[in-house]
Amino acid sequence: MEKGQKRITIGVLAGGILDDFTKVVSRGVLSAAKRLGVNVVVLPGKYLDRDLSDNRELRYEYQYNTIFSYAEKEKIDVLLVLAGSIGYCVSTERMKKMLTRYKVPCVLIASQVDGFVDVSYDNCAGVRQALEYLIKRVGCKKIGMIGGNSTNLDAEERKQTFFEVLREYGLPHDENVFVEGTLTRKNREIVSGFLEREPDLDAIFCVNDDTALGLYEELKRRGIQPGKDISVVGFDDVVAAARANPPIASVRADGAVLGEKALRMALAMLGGEKIESKKVPTRFILRDSVCQREEEGIFQADGAREFFALDNIFRDIFWRSEDRDDVGRMEQIKETMHALGGYLERQISEKKFFAEENGMQVYIDRLLNLGTMADADVENMLGIMKRIETVLKAWIRDGEHLYAMEKEFSLAYWKIIRAMDYENGRQREEQQTYNYSMKLFVRDMLEFENGNDQSYSLILNNLEWLHIEHAFLYAFGEPQIHLFREEFEAPDHLYLKAAKCGNDVFAVPFTEQKTAVEDMLCNPYIQTDKKYSFVQIPLFYNESLYGVLLCDLTNEIFENGEFLVNQMSSAMRIIKLLKVNETIQQQLEESFEAMRENNVVLDTLSKSDGLTMTLNRRGFYQEAEKMLTEARESGKPLLVLYADMNNLKIINDRYGHENGDFSLKMIGRLLAEQIGEKGVAGRIGGDEFAGMLYYDEPDGGKSFLRALRQAFERENKNSDKPYNVTVSAGAVRIDPEEEMTLEEALAKADQKLYIAKQHRKKEVAK
Repeated sequence: MEKGQKRITIGVLAGGILDDFTKVVSRGVLSAAKRLGVNVVVLPGKYLDRDLSDNRELRYEYQYNTIFSYAEKEKIDVLLVLAGSIGYCVSTERMKKMLTRYKVPCVLIASQVDGFVDVSYDNCAGVRQALEYLIKRVGCKKIGMIGGNSTNLDAEERKQTFFEVLREYGLPHDENVFVEGTLTRKNREIVSGFLEREPDLDAIFCVNDDTALGLYEELKRRGIQPGKDISVVGFDDVVAAARANPPIASVRADGAVLGEKALRMALAMLGGEKIESKKVPTRFILRDSVCQREEEGIFQADGAREFFALDNIFRDIFWRSEDRDDVGRMEQIKETMHALGGYLERQISEKKFFAEENGMQVYIDRLLNLGTMADADVENMLGIMKRIETVLKAWIRDGEHLYAMEKEFSLAYWKIIRAMDYENGRQREEQQTYNYSMKLFVRDMLEFENGNDQSYSLILNNLEWLHIEHAFLYAFGEPQIHLFREEFEAPDHLYLKAAKCGNDVFAVPFTEQKTAVEDMLCNPYIQTDKKYSFVQIPLFYNESLYGVLLCDLTNEIFENGEFLVNQMSSAMRIIKLLKVNETIQQQLEESFEAMRENNVVLDTLSKSDGLTMTLNRRGFYQEAEKMLTEARESGKPLLVLYADMNNLKIINDRYGHENGDFSLKMIGRLLAEQIGEKGVAGRIGGDEFAGMLYYDEPDGGKSFLRALRQAFERENKNSDKPYNVTVSAGAVRIDPEEEMTLEEALAKADQKLYIAKQHRKKEVAK
């Protein structure tokens, strides 16, 4: 699809790329984009405004969210926003505030915000189906629910439907049977308290599959077995639900359909059509996490049709197929499974009972020849076959027919196990190759020896194992500091350091590197006449952002994207450090002779305070120790002074930091003038000063402090500043015969300063 002369680019704002929901939705978007001829760029962030700074796993997740700011500036025609995963823990008002930043049309996925069109689930239908099955077929009398944040509309709709169904069927429906969770697996304390409070629950409906998986962990800890001791139902039907033990019954909400519909709605909006929000159907998927009545079970006549819902069986066995690109082969496998299911159903409906010897093997052989074991979850496959065998046993009463059936299944089991052994061997070899590739990747990622631009191309050389053909590595001129809870503003320009175009990896010439943010998706090395599907990922180390990776969105990225980010970020940080080190080394080498010739000047500078031009802490201590030694040898008394500026904060806050610096300079100057050639003065802290001078007066320094105070009064009187600069000071005399150290003298002077500080005037205005 073309928009004028330019191919349309769809942006997808997602809450990361590792969770199952984002994967499925993104694949739906990508599949539709390929068919419709549009470009896609996924911008994966994390959770919006979620305070997880103390969670080590997610401490720097706000760094990922910097990527959302790029969508404001880049040449993206329309945005698809997984608002539920980005902002499930914030209010719709906060989500709306974020969305209004973007000046292009937005279509929300699985979330509703006033003023924006969305495509979301029909939560009610699927939840109702699940609950009615638990009530009618399983016979549950008390059902609980682990819900989600009330700001999440999906969670709230599911909660409302939950209570509606319980009321309709006269089951307990007070607030005791509901508890609010986090929509994640991290609900242990919540779940534990819920189970303690309601120990007699027959079933628990979970707001999503992640919550159900977290419930599984707590049930296991308590020795409670889902599917036998209690029924568990989730929502979303993500891959992890089919993989669980036992597989989790769930409300299927096809994220791929959400993604495809959202993209089509976005294109219609760009075409000028008036678009309304849409709902995607949901339906209950029965699995072994639901208890069955012994006297009835799912294997009775009225459950046979449900049991042989082969699309459900296919998903439970072939959940890995969602990561495969060979869609044609998977369709052949599905067709063969449907044919096998039809054959088994005919054994019941036509009462043939395996009269055709090895009739089942035709389909088993066909499945194995299609390479089924490479994609199948064998444990689920064998479990489902055992259940099918049990179904058939309930129908076959004749011993001869029963023997024929058992023979067929025994042969099928043998073939599957033999094929599984072969596949396991192949996968072990594949895993060994993969592990070796990973070791090479980690090693080669840090192969560079210097901080020049060529090192960036060495980084991109390592992306082959992720099946990435196109990659572009952008770096900031200087690392951008992004602190927690601070807004991030994307800079106007980045520098394209290296590019990967097929097998060609190269460093970009410096004169061609500078790239405006809005041109990141159309740099000279991207073939604009060809479709692309990119992912754009920030590269950071703690609070420092080093750049952005723009690359092909492959299946491997979904699995290893964040690992890739960590490795590349570390590599870029090292390149930056090497560059800084090389620069410093070069500067040192160039100035070595000058340093030797000017070592006296450098030593002086090392002891000086750059602001006040007095000694710094190091310089003062060195010079004061020399004076103390000389005074004892010569028998001369000393005066040690400790001074602290009054009201620096008030001056800074009221008149600005420039005036604060002016005040500190004035103090340093007056103190040095009063001491003169008799001693030394220095700034030893922020607004703290010290002095030492030869002092013959027996008054403990009173006359010196008086003269210092008068100097400040004269200076303030002649100053055009609207404020007075003053200090509090304490002094202690050291007689030659006293064994007092410099630290002891400063401590005593500080004590006297503290007393003087109690009587200071806090107002600074004249």
